Amino acid sequence: MAPQSLIPAQTPLVILSEGCFGSHASKTATGVIRYGDWPIAAVVDSSQAGQTVRQVTGIPCEAPVVASLQEAMTCTPTPKALLIGTAPQGGGLPSEWRAILAEAIREGLHLISGLHEFLTDDPELVALAKAHQVLLWDVRDPLALPGPQNVVALQQARPPACRVITLVGSDCCVGKMVSALELYQGAKQAGKQVHFIATGQTGILISGNGVPLDRVIGDFMAGQVERCIMQAVAQTPRPEWVFVEGQGSLLHPGYSGVTMALLHGSNPDAMILCHNPELTTIWGYAVPMPPLSRLVTIYEEAASWIRQGEERLAKVVGVALNTSAFSDEEARHLVEEAQRETGLPVTDPVRFGVSGLVDALNATLNWATEETPV
Repeated sequence: MAPQSLIPAQTPLVILSEGCFGSHASKTATGVIRYGDWPIAAVVDSSQAGQTVRQVTGIPCEAPVVASLQEAMTCTPTPKALLIGTAPQGGGLPSEWRAILAEAIREGLHLISGLHEFLTDDPELVALAKAHQVLLWDVRDPLALPGPQNVVALQQARPPACRVITLVGSDCCVGKMVSALELYQGAKQAGKQVHFIATGQTGILISGNGVPLDRVIGDFMAGQVERCIMQAVAQTPRPEWVFVEGQGSLLHPGYSGVTMALLHGSNPDAMILCHNPELTTIWGYAVPMPPLSRLVTIYEEAASWIRQGEERLAKVVGVALNTSAFSDEEARHLVEEAQRETGLPVTDPVRFGVSGLVDALNATLNWATEETPV
């Protein structure tokens, strides 16, 4: 797993989400605000300036949204680090943001980035950071992983009581990380010994460890997921549930390879399917979105390919909907529709909680302990 956060949890953050805060593109910002431990001093987005985080997103955070970094530096607590709060397709750094990052370094702020375009590959920013004695943290850098980089999945045997639950999705940005974190918290409150395995930059920022899966060489993606699981369960005398954050979708023309590697590397005992009911096609593509019942079948078939002949194949045991774009009444209707279609428990984890999904996992995973291959 990746090392603990390079930026201590008590460090106040300013989050750069210029022109996109609260939108599809700002999931890094909203994820860190909702689940992270850092104090949030301000969010920079001139298009939303004058509001608070709560007013823009509904997240219970009163940090102001401001028009500029200069304004953010006058906020309380005083920022000590800047987080790039967006994860655009392709992971590039918007060219107009380089001047803001340089300004932040001159203000003495550490920089945190989850982009594919690494800050440490930019000679100007590296020299400036050295001169001002600040850190540049590229969260997606797989070279931060301890031990060998080139590990192939071996289907190692897990402890008898350990169950792995993988979050899978209809598309990108449909709530796989959020659902995994809500389930982690819900299961922990129910008395389970639980772990959360981060597989993307935002999850790593929140949990302090994990693997930036989409930066790992293809041959070794599944192996790194397996390795994270085995390291996590080794930390607990009697591990029970391990929630693995999903990535992408098996339907996604660009990212399906990452999804397949994660699915087979985690070799789940159960899955939770995540979906945004707004979607009729894969976001940004003309790929039709199949019915939820078909998605359940797709994932169960794919998970079964490496467990042929085994008595217990991984099943989708519940559905997590992202209904953030809908009213409460509409959200309840969508949940009921999905329940009728799939015959499974369905919820919006943020809106309605995860108790039904935890109950379904208890019922599904409550079988006699035995050695389970990864």
